[in-house]
Amino acid sequence: MKKYKRLERIVIIFVVFISMVSSAFSSASYRIDDLRIRAEIKKDGSVLVTEQILYSADKINGILYNVDAKGYGELKNLNVFYEENGKFIPAVKQRGSQRGSYTVSEDDGLYKIKLYYPLRNEREYFAVRYILPQGVTVYKDTAQFNRKMVGENWEKSIRNVQVIIELPEEISKEKIYAFGHGPLTGNVEILNGREIKYTLENYYPGEFLETNILFPKELVSEINKKYIKNKNAFSEIMKMEKNFAEEANRERDRAVKIMGLKWAVFVAAACWVIFAGTFIYLKNGKRYKVKVPYGEYFRELPDDYTPAVAGAVVSRTAIKPEHLFATVMDLVRKDFLELIEERNQTILRRTDERDFTSLKPYEKYVLDWYINDMGDGMEVVLENVEKYISGSRNAKKFYSKYQVWYKGVADDLKNLGIVKAKSKKIPMFLGIFTGFLMFPGGVFMAQFFGEPKFMIFTFGAIPFIIFSGSKRKLSLEAEEAYARWSAFKKFLVDYSNLEEAKTASIHIWEHYFVYAVALGVAEKVARAYKKISTLRGEDENIGVGRYYRPSLMNSYMYSRAFRNVERYTAGAASRSIREVSKSNRSSAGGRGGGFSGGSSGGGGGRGGGGAF
Repeated sequence: MKKYKRLERIVIIFVVFISMVSSAFSSASYRIDDLRIRAEIKKDGSVLVTEQILYSADKINGILYNVDAKGYGELKNLNVFYEENGKFIPAVKQRGSQRGSYTVSEDDGLYKIKLYYPLRNEREYFAVRYILPQGVTVYKDTAQFNRKMVGENWEKSIRNVQVIIELPEEISKEKIYAFGHGPLTGNVEILNGREIKYTLENYYPGEFLETNILFPKELVSEINKKYIKNKNAFSEIMKMEKNFAEEANRERDRAVKIMGLKWAVFVAAACWVIFAGTFIYLKNGKRYKVKVPYGEYFRELPDDYTPAVAGAVVSRTAIKPEHLFATVMDLVRKDFLELIEERNQTILRRTDERDFTSLKPYEKYVLDWYINDMGDGMEVVLENVEKYISGSRNAKKFYSKYQVWYKGVADDLKNLGIVKAKSKKIPMFLGIFTGFLMFPGGVFMAQFFGEPKFMIFTFGAIPFIIFSGSKRKLSLEAEEAYARWSAFKKFLVDYSNLEEAKTASIHIWEHYFVYAVALGVAEKVARAYKKISTLRGEDENIGVGRYYRPSLMNSYMYSRAFRNVERYTAGAASRSIREVSKSNRSSAGGRGGGFSGGSSGGGGGRGGGGAF
């Protein structure tokens, strides 16, 4: 029974998930770029309204449009249009899914229009036209047109809104009093003695744009007498609008102050973060200034370092798999190992050299690791190393051996003083404390000021904490060593162009070459040697060392053995690291200007629209 209940829950969850996903993918995707409304006031007090809406749709099946006529009489002459070839075509009022058909439902004066008109990656104008029979209110001393021309119930924001109100006939502008309500970013302008324009950029759902216009009642002389209110209202309305305007201007003044405060807080916070970051860098990150005593080049090995240590020095204490490869090649150069190609195999064979006093412990360890652990005690076939680390278990074993070698090189660096300097605690703690303040502080300030830009502090908190805790410069000894070995690296790169390279023996070239491998310039040094040896007429098969092996540079240029050693040392180490990392991962005057806040009581607030 429990089994079936569990199965039932799984099915329910699956169905809910599928419905959510399908809903997400099937929902309308669009934006509204433009809303233009023109309201023409007639002499009988009715108002002819034409609304044009520009949709930019990725995918919609049609549009939704609500007209709130409550308080303005029953809506008359409602028509819906769609654009086709630059012309507005009347839509057909009928049920069904025929393109260009629409339905209308009414509830408590709210007319809901649903036009079926699919769009796919298109921009299209739609229009709605209707008459408000009782659009104008007439008093003993004035006439008033008061309506929320843009309602609160739009599903999406609208980039640009323009509303033009047209009076029945032209009069003196001084006799028109126009007020606007809604977002304080809106504006009212009396264009002439007949037209008043309202504009708003970036309307957001939940807002509205309300017009309140006073004009001489004689302009609506044909209005039904029963709709005329037997009272004076001009002074009362003007007083109300004055209060709204004063409050709106106070709000604007507050907004200016808040905006100034926003920027002051933002700049202060940013300056503090910059100060803290700079302080941390100067104390814990700024490199020591050192000079190479011999100028641009260091023309011989600067120090008695192994290739692995030299490579780590130039990598600013980072020990890399390539440095293991350089260690193996140095053992070949020193004749502790012999590099052999036979039967399409690359072999590292131990020589009879037994004097290990010149080797570092980690160099001896590499001999034992490759020859005894992965080989048969005398030699190792490097192609077998690839097979050896193909399984997760052996990859981990290889990685643990690599870590022993890694620690040996790290200990050698430490003994030489080539380390990261200890971080000074005050800058570090200052940075971490600042980072921990940035995380909640950015959220709080973004909400308090209503400015998303403060979230930059929240997003930057974790990187700043990491920066503060990890910023460490090299010790003076390490920086001096870095300068010396960087100068030597430059010397190697330019070696073939220098006069001494032409007379240098192959043994010097070989000695330099293993360091070139560790320093990442093996290709350039090998090509330089090829250039010099060609000029000197040397045989490319010349033997080197006690066992007259091919030179390392020639092996690099002409033999796959060198590349195989690189593949099965540095490459194998990198692959084992990747394998182990994967195994560990889990998963006031009415003369125009700005809008006022509040509402002057106009209807139409339920209007809006969207798409489906």
